[in-house]
Amino acid sequence: MGKVHKVLFAAGGTGGHVFPAIAVADAMKCADPNVDIAFVGAAHGNESTWVQKAGYRFVLLDIDFIKGASFGRKMRNIFALPGCARRASKILRDEAPDLVIGSGGYVSGPLVAVASIKGIPTAIMEQNAIPGLTNRILSRFVDKIYTSFENTINLPKKKIVCMGNPVRSASKREPHPIEWQTSCTGSTIGEGDLRILVFGGSQGAMKLNTGVPKALATLPEDLQSRISVYHQAGKNKCDETTKAYEDAKVTAHITEFIDDMWSAYQWADLLICRAGATSLAEIMAAAKASILVPFPHAAHNHQEKNADVMVERGAAVKVLDADVETAIAPIVEDLVANRDKIEKMERCARENAHPEAAMDIAKDCLSFGAE
Repeated sequence: MGKVHKVLFAAGGTGGHVFPAIAVADAMKCADPNVDIAFVGAAHGNESTWVQKAGYRFVLLDIDFIKGASFGRKMRNIFALPGCARRASKILRDEAPDLVIGSGGYVSGPLVAVASIKGIPTAIMEQNAIPGLTNRILSRFVDKIYTSFENTINLPKKKIVCMGNPVRSASKREPHPIEWQTSCTGSTIGEGDLRILVFGGSQGAMKLNTGVPKALATLPEDLQSRISVYHQAGKNKCDETTKAYEDAKVTAHITEFIDDMWSAYQWADLLICRAGATSLAEIMAAAKASILVPFPHAAHNHQEKNADVMVERGAAVKVLDADVETAIAPIVEDLVANRDKIEKMERCARENAHPEAAMDIAKDCLSFGAE
């Protein structure tokens, strides 16, 4: 095979699968403006909105998830797989891609598998230290595997290329200064006070939405007056989150979704968030200190493994889900009193970042199969 002219991405489910693929697509367009890129996704998630907002064509593959579904839904979806494979085959026939890339999630399975059977070059992107079921299965068939962690387990080592987790370039976003500076007590905070950004990934996290307000409420009032909170609650979760802050008598700026995360990172001094691989890649790229609260029900507990890597590198502090209400406040109090600890985490995050991951993967993909 020679130069790659057309690429089909299979990405869906969560932002952790979709956003890295968009980052690589953006980098491909920078490297070769003539490359033709399309995304294949399902109707159940937000991928169509994210992809089209990024400026790419979206092709619908009618597929439903199996893992985590009810028994009846799971059996129905299993029996629907042959039909899904036929639809994937038709998409591949109509699109005629030179390369198919799966970035995780159930939608990747049929498209990448059928592409491999048809002899179309294939690759997958694995963002976590422990790969998900779809990528573990696909790893046996694809030509190349791009990983974020050098010690990713359960994948064929001879196929692995570790280039880091791709994040979208900040240069693609217009600066969006955040002007409000209201403290937890409702007063105005000073320039040297602490700004905390709270988010639970693209879907939000109710444990953070309800637990963080309770945690902050236990801080001394004079300390609360020096802290400002910006909280991404997640889709349809703003009302419950607002009530949680009101019940805790803590003031915060709450929003459903933050489109410009880069500006939010630049505003913040400290992040409180889940430990999804994409969030961690962005944290390192933005060089930010973080308190990581791994989602305890993530497949194979991969979020805690991700968080452990960050802690070992000195870039974060880990708090277990069950301890959010009791463990966060002492950590925040310590960091306010010892800003050098924040600076150390920022430095460690920066040292472990892979800011060129998207472009490195893009260039490798565009030369896929070239002699």
